[in-house]
Parts: sequence; C-alpha cells; structure tokens
Amino acid sequence: MRREENNSKRRMRTALLALALTLITTTFAAPISPSARAARQSPSAARLILIVVMDGLRPDSINKEDTPTLFRLRQEGVNYVNSHSVFPTVTRVNAAAISTGHYPGVNGLVSNAMFVPEVNPNHPFNTSDHRQLLKMRDVTEGRLLFMPGIAEYLKAHGIRFAAVSSGSTGSALLLNHRAPEGVGVVVNGNFDPGKRVAYPDDVSATILSRFGQSPTEENSEGVDWADRVLREYVLPELKPDVVIDWQTEPDGAQHSHGTGSPEARAALANNDRNLALTLSKLRELGLDDKTDVIVASDHGFSVHDFKVDATQALIKAGLKSSAESDDVVLASNGQSVLVHVKNRDAERIKKIARFLQSQDWVDVVFTERQMPGARVRKRKAKEELGWVSGTFSLELINQINFHRGPDLLFTLPWSSGANAFGVAGKHYTEGSGGTGALTGNASGHGGLSPWLVHNTLIMWGPDFKRGVTIRLAAANVDIAPTVLILKGEAAGEGLGGRVLKEAFRNGPDEEKIQTETKILKTTAAGRYRAAIQVTDVSVYRYGGHRPYRYIDKGWRIR
Repeated sequence: MRREENNSKRRMRTALLALALTLITTTFAAPISPSARAARQSPSAARLILIVVMDGLRPDSINKEDTPTLFRLRQEGVNYVNSHSVFPTVTRVNAAAISTGHYPGVNGLVSNAMFVPEVNPNHPFNTSDHRQLLKMRDVTEGRLLFMPGIAEYLKAHGIRFAAVSSGSTGSALLLNHRAPEGVGVVVNGNFDPGKRVAYPDDVSATILSRFGQSPTEENSEGVDWADRVLREYVLPELKPDVVIDWQTEPDGAQHSHGTGSPEARAALANNDRNLALTLSKLRELGLDDKTDVIVASDHGFSVHDFKVDATQALIKAGLKSSAESDDVVLASNGQSVLVHVKNRDAERIKKIARFLQSQDWVDVVFTERQMPGARVRKRKAKEELGWVSGTFSLELINQINFHRGPDLLFTLPWSSGANAFGVAGKHYTEGSGGTGALTGNASGHGGLSPWLVHNTLIMWGPDFKRGVTIRLAAANVDIAPTVLILKGEAAGEGLGGRVLKEAFRNGPDEEKIQTETKILKTTAAGRYRAAIQVTDVSVYRYGGHRPYRYIDKGWRIR
C-alpha cells in the first residue's frame, strides 16, 4: 500500500512537472522576427562569447611556463579567486550546471552515477555515456534535464549556439541536451565513432568528411581533434554567437598520474597551445577584439590515499540485503556517495545515517529537512539541518529532487597533505574491491574539500574589467545567467545562479556587495560532529536583496 501511494504521488508530481516544462519550453521556443531581434538591446560589446572549460584544472596549476596563454588572460582580465565547483564536484553535474544555470536538485542531473529505476531497477548508471542519458530521457517522459539549457534560451531569439567537446559523450550532450531534437549544435567525436560525431545530422556529416574519425580516447589527441574542428569549421562556417569548448584534459592525466605530474603538466600545456591557436583564429576572423572569453574548470583534484567499500559495509551491517538488491542502492562519485532507500523508508534511512556516523571513513552526512512521510511539514528553526540528528540537509547542498535525488548523501574524509609533486589535497575514495591505504598517484574528485570545490574562473574581453582580482564568491552555476544577460536575455536573472555583474566593465564595485562567510555545525548526541562552511552573497534585485549561497567546504570535527 505504501509503495502504491508513493507511486501515485510520483505520477502526480511527474504530470505537474511535465506541464511546467511545457509552459517553459513554449515560452522560449518561438523565434522572434529579424526586425524584433535587431531592436533588442544587448549590453555586450562582443559579438562572440567563447566559454573554455578545462576539465579538472586547478587554479594553482596555471603558471607562466606551462600555460602562458592562460596566465596572460588571468593577468589581463578578471580572476575569480573564490570560484566554486557545484557539489558533487564531478564532471557531469557541473556540465549540467554550466549549461542550465541551475543546481542539481532543479536541473535533475544529481551525480556522475545516477540511480533512476526506470533505467536500471537496482543499479546506478554512468552518465558519461550519452546513450544512457538518452535512455533516461526516453523512459522519463522526455526529460533528460528538467530545465532549459543556454542553447534553448538563445535559439528562441535567433542567437546561434554550439558546443564542442573532447570529453565523454555524456558530458558533451549535457552541454546542449536538446541538440538531438534540433536545438543548436553539439560536437563530440565519440557519439558513434565513424558514423556520428555531432548533432544535427548535416553538421556530423560535414565534420566526418573533412576531419575524419576522432581518437577514441579522452586525451590530448582528442583535444587536438575537437579544437581543430572548432577552429577550422565551427567558428568560421557555423558562426556561433556563443560557443563552449570543453577540453577533456588535464582530467585524464591527473586521474592516472596526479596533479603536478609531468603527464598532467604536458596535457595542460597542450590545452594552452590549443587555446592560443583559437585566439589566433579569432584574430584572423576579425573577432579578437569582439570576443569575450570565459575560462572555467568543472572541479579540482586531490590524490587518493585510502579506499573503502561502502556497499559491502552496509551489507555486513545488515542494512542492505546484497550487492544486487534494490532495498538500498548506492551511486558513488568516489569521494561522495548518494544513497537511495526503497520507498524512502524513514526507519532504514535513520539506521543507515547512524551507521555512517559511527564509521571513521565517513565525513559529513546529509538527509532531507523533513522526515519522509511526515504528514505535517513544519518550518525548522535551522533549515540547514537534516531530519536525522547530526546530519545537514540535502536542501543545503541543492540535492533535493523527488524523481532523482538521494535519501542520504555522505562525503569521505580529506586533508591538506601533499601528493608526490608537492600539490596539496588528499582524499579517501569509495569503490568496490577492498578497503585500505592506497599508494601511488591516482587521483580524483567528488568530495567537499577546498582543493576540489575551488575551481578556475577567468573572464577576459571587451565586456569585462581589466587586470582585476575578485574575491567575491562565484560558481559554475553563475556562468549561464551571466552569458544570457550579456546577450540581452532577461531570462538570465531568473536562473538558480547569479549574474556576475561585478566582473562587467561598468559593473559594481565588489567591495560594495554584501557577503558573509560562516560555519554551520551539527552534532549527534555528542558522539559525532560535523561542519560546513558557506559563503552568502546578497544581490539587490527587484526592490530587495536576494541571497546566493556557496558551499566552501565540509568536514567532520574530530
């Protein structure tokens, strides 16, 4: 009976969400006339906005020797020294946040590994595979993401968008998830190697005939192929007004060899070389002084020094029946794990939370603000706390999503210790196949350490201030609203991220923008304590101040 009731509520919420999405897409789907477009007033002095995402680029990896182009842009433009990856600090979560301007709980892409029963009833699937994302779309009433992407907003006003990616097919698709349906362009050499390298069909056919098949590995050769397509075809012939260039490195090199390794530095130098070639191409096209460049990274990196197997731990504790059971399903990001409990069983959720708090390999635990099934949902005195004592709320980290969000989420411990190359940041990781200390340089991301949360964000071009360092908090979710406002799209003000107006040439002084950093704490009967550091930025809008919250880091107090 309980399961039937939950399914009924799910169907009702699905119908309401589908109606809301229909209204949204109807609003933004109808193109305006050329005369109306000409009459629109865009505040931008640039014709082109180029967003370059370097996967896994830590800000402290940029230097004059390895990355002279990045170094120059950072010196000449706006350098955000307090920019944030969206949590969980993983690739596809941030790809969706960059493309939609909304956090995971709203856009529906909550993890690198996602559990959607309609896709697989007792296991998560890997969102790196675009075919799995399309399957999720097909079995959930066409909703790959729950919110429009940049491409949809721009298309409604005749503004051209393209995304070129050397990353996974899944991360590429998330940059423009409506491309298979005819919205904008997305390029990735591995959609169907030798057969499809882009959407739409004509773009794919042209690229294949002129550039051939892409390297199948996500490495520097893949970056070279994709960026060549960008320079020799997308920019001069498709002439996009906004383009995302997603470079898959140094992510792969850092996963295998560590941040600061010779391999990672070489991969990053190759990225920089490609960026320099792209800027040179823009000069050739007469766009060098008409292009805004935004350089970002999806997350930071840290070396793995200890491994745990959370699935086996829950089985051993009697909280999950078996590795194949659907009573509890774990979706792991390596350094953070989403836990889905069948029928949202409150008693089991509480037992799992208590078990996690008793384990040394667990850092911070999150549950929903209100207990599942509670008939009366009261406003809590401390909205940042979860319903299980000692937990923070899933709402605090923007992980509440009725259809795809977890019932619990926990992070693993981290430290500021250095790797073999003197780069700070160590972290536990979760995975099957044993538990214990790790050696070597294998590295990753997904957790809540400052070495993962703080990412690269640089803005350079005619619309931005020159030679400025901004300490105000920002995040990847702020990129889409900022781009839309620069393109004259008022919709940018209504997204989950904020418009980074303090970076604009005539924007406000950051010192006059209200901001506050504070530490939130929670405890479970004195046995377990944890903390989250947050930074709030208050922006004046519509006659009042709207707060935007950024998660800086989280840790267990030991």
